[in-house]
Amino acid sequence: MTKRNIGRTLLGLLAAFFIPAGLMFMFAPNTMLAHVFISPIETASGLSSVRALWGGTATAIWISVLVGAFTLRKEYCLVGILSLSLVLLGRLVSYIVDGSFSELAVNLIPTVVALSLLLVGTKLISSQHSD
Repeated sequence: MTKRNIGRTLLGLLAAFFIPAGLMFMFAPNTMLAHVFISPIETASGLSSVRALWGGTATAIWISVLVGAFTLRKEYCLVGILSLSLVLLGRLVSYIVDGSFSELAVNLIPTVVALSLLLVGTKLISSQHSD
């Protein structure tokens, strides 16, 4: 398997995880909110915000990464890199401003792992040699 194909596989697996998660935020928001330690939202405007801002945005970001994987264009993957970097930054800002909380490691570890895999996958699809 070539480096580029390994990169494609890594990026495809990430997208295969995050696209359904985004769609779940869109179509079953309260189920997903429970997984991210947020109480259910009952107002139509609140649910609309979750569906649009989390569901729509996450789905769009990871579709972009998937397009980058298939077309071997790292520019499309930069959207995911920027997104996960800012998620990580947001977690760290919250730690500094709001204080520690019991779920901090549970929230940080998947983000760091996904960002690492995304960086490696993007580097691999950008490699000049296909061996």
